[in-house]
Amino acid sequence: PQAPSRPSRLFALCVIMRRLLSYVAPQLPTILAGSLLLLFATLAELGVPSVAGALLDIYTNASAGDEQVGSRVDRALLRLMGLIAGMSACKHAGEYLLKSAGERAVVEVRSRLFLCQLTCSVQSLEEQPTGHLLSSLTAGSDAVRLCVTHHLPQVARSVASCLVASVYMASISPRLTLLAFGIAPLLGLLAAAVGTRVRALAQEQQRQASAATSVAAEALSAARCIKAFGGEAAVGAKYAAEAEAYYTLSMREMALHKLWNGGSRGRT
Repeated sequence: PQAPSRPSRLFALCVIMRRLLSYVAPQLPTILAGSLLLLFATLAELGVPSVAGALLDIYTNASAGDEQVGSRVDRALLRLMGLIAGMSACKHAGEYLLKSAGERAVVEVRSRLFLCQLTCSVQSLEEQPTGHLLSSLTAGSDAVRLCVTHHLPQVARSVASCLVASVYMASISPRLTLLAFGIAPLLGLLAAAVGTRVRALAQEQQRQASAATSVAAEALSAARCIKAFGGEAAVGAKYAAEAEAYYTLSMREMALHKLWNGGSRGRT
């Protein structure tokens, strides 16, 4: 009989996103409100240089006998101060809402993961090292927290920046705008490839950290037996090998990050 075909990566991603949405579904109104507030804060932040430039234009273009300069300066300063105050309020309120929603979703995910682990069979629990189970429990909840509190604000800022930059570039040079839109998909594909590799390295790091934790947990639980047979050096060497493998994976991930960040600065 033929072996069952593995699901595609896109199908697995859709399944993961659907499950993640089911976990954070009760917090979706809070997440949407926080994302909108951060979007408004980013738009206000991008509008601050324009308002400050208008204020400078009032000073530079004012004549000596113009009596309306003071009132125009006051209005411009009020607009600038109101824009900065609104930006700060939206930013802090949006970050608070997203953080509170992320922490609530983390509690829900951690409780469900722990319940799923308890409902597994005793044989499957005994086959998995305790360090791996604890690491997966922490990593799953941390992934949700990172998605809600870190990635969503980045998406809001990126969307606002792209909209403002697109409008500004189109007003300056439509041809340059079309060229940028033609290059952007290629950079997006490259970023997706780099992100896939980084995620794979992160998963390998998680497995390696779980392996090192399992070695330490098993050694500490059997410390009397290890001391009786004089196996301290062998166990220490085994743990050192696992830690060295984790260090190698960390260096690979850091090198990939530095290479991508340096390349992104060069492209900018």
